[in-house]
This record gives sequence, C-alpha cells and structure tokens, in this order.
Amino acid sequence: MLSRLSTTALTALLGWFLIGTAPAFAADYTVKIAYETSETHLKARTAALFADELKKRSGGKIDVEIFPNASLLPSKQEVNAAIRGQVQVILPFLSYYESIAPSVKVFTMPMVFADYGHLAKAWQGKAGDQIRKELDKVGLHALAFWYETPTQLFTTGKQVTNLDQLKGLKIRTYPSALLESTLTNLGAVATVIPGSEVYLALQNNTVDGAITTPSFAASLKLTEVLKTMTQIGLAYGGYILAINKDFYDKLPADQKKAVDESAAVASEWNAKEIDAEVEKSNAAMRDAGVKVFDLDKGDRKRWVAAVQPVFKEQDDSLKALIDAVK
Repeated sequence: MLSRLSTTALTALLGWFLIGTAPAFAADYTVKIAYETSETHLKARTAALFADELKKRSGGKIDVEIFPNASLLPSKQEVNAAIRGQVQVILPFLSYYESIAPSVKVFTMPMVFADYGHLAKAWQGKAGDQIRKELDKVGLHALAFWYETPTQLFTTGKQVTNLDQLKGLKIRTYPSALLESTLTNLGAVATVIPGSEVYLALQNNTVDGAITTPSFAASLKLTEVLKTMTQIGLAYGGYILAINKDFYDKLPADQKKAVDESAAVASEWNAKEIDAEVEKSNAAMRDAGVKVFDLDKGDRKRWVAAVQPVFKEQDDSLKALIDAVK
C-alpha cells in the first residue's frame, strides 16, 4: 500500500501534467546584471538579448536576474560590486572603468574617433587588448563592447553653437577625470553627476546642461528638462560588458562557451542596431521639442584646439595608444 506521502507526491505530479506545468528546478548558477538605464535604452535591450541567449544556451543551468534603473545599486558602485562578486555582470559606460583600467581613456578621449567602424577597429586591436589585460588584473573579464549613441552637449536653455557661448556654464559629466579636464579646457564648469541623478540636477538648476547621449536622454526622459542639443560629437562611446573573473573562471567549459556565445550574439545585434538608434534618438529629441544645433561653420576647429592640452596631460604609454588608434 502506498504511504500517504507517496500518494501526495503522485497527486502533485498528476496535477502538474494535467495543467501542463512541471516542477521548477533550481539553476546551477545565478547571474545578476546591474545597470542604470531604463529598460527602453539600447543597452538594456542588448542586455535582455544577452540574458535570453544565456538562459537558452546554458540549458537552463544559468539563471539571469536583471536590475535596471540602478535598482540594485548606484551606477558609481557597479564596478567595485562586480570585482567583489556582489553582482556577476556589469555594463557601465567606458569612463566608469578609467580608475582601474587607465587605457580606457583612449575611448573617452575627446574628438578622436570618426565613426563606429573606427571605434570597433580600436577595440579589436592593441587598445582593446590592453584594456582587457588591465581588467583581468583587477578581477574582471571583458566579454564585449556595446555601442552607444555619440556624446553631445545639452543645455536647459542657452543655445551653444560656438565655443564662446559655453564659457562659464555648469555642465554635468559622467564620472571621468578625463572628461572633467575636457570640459574645463573648453571653458565650462565641469560637474560630475551619476546618470541616475541627472534629471533632478537639471530640473533643480544645479547645472546648466549636460554631456550625455541622445539615447540616454530619451530613455530617462531628460527631454522634459533639456531644451537644446548641440552636435559636437565629443565621443563615440559605449559600454564594456564585463563579468566577475573568478565566477567566470570557475564555470565548466560548456557554460563558459554559453556565456561567450551569448555575448557575441548580443554584440552583433547591438552593432546592427546602432545606426538606426542614432537616427531614432535624434528624432526623439526633435519630437520632444529639443532644439538641435550644429556648431557654427568653422568653429569645430576651435573646440579641437581647445582640448589638445587634455592629450598632453596623459602619460607616454597612453599617448602611444592614442596615436595607434588615430
């Protein structure tokens, strides 16, 4: 005779089959991904694809938990949290890595890259190799580089179409000593504010404007407080997808392959989407009433000349990398 426990178990199993479900089995590994943008941003959509691919390619052995909008931790804490293993995967903007991987400054250096093809070549070459080595040393394994729309200048009111009009304005920048120096050399007052705090800073007139990207501005509804965008093309940037190295190294070979292949699929999709994302983001600025300006004819040369001291401030090894990607 079956025991009451056995009967109960059989009844439960029968119920699962009748309603078309099965008991949930715990994954072998859990990957937490933290980032500061909303779920509509290109970075978030790329991360969602990466997560879906990883669940599928790992055969369900890796579960993925996504935390957008800095809901798990502030963006400025992401890198250290990943190094400590509090989260397994991060994808912050390049500049957030500057303090632990100095060669990242090649990619945040003002007005160096001409387009995304130029940027891709640098990531796949000597500069990218050096960054990967530097990240490995601090406990992060770089999986991929994902593109972002170009970094532009936004203001809450004043039109800026030449260098003279920028002088004295308080401009927000994302955490980056290099970008602080860039803004200072351009005549602005640089103010470092994490992405999740930009809206309130602009709304409360803590700053007069911001250095950011159209896609980021659109995803966080910064268009509600921004009035102008000047297309200065300060940088063609993006995000480094990185995983805690100890976590990655301990994965079985088949699960490492799943991680690598998922990153590759997401990266390919991101690269195909970036041009359309630039057009869509610029259109979103105009549709929201943000006035879009180009620099006055011939004035770009003045901006390029003004940031030259930023290059001279760098050490010889970084200067060599910059020269190699130009």
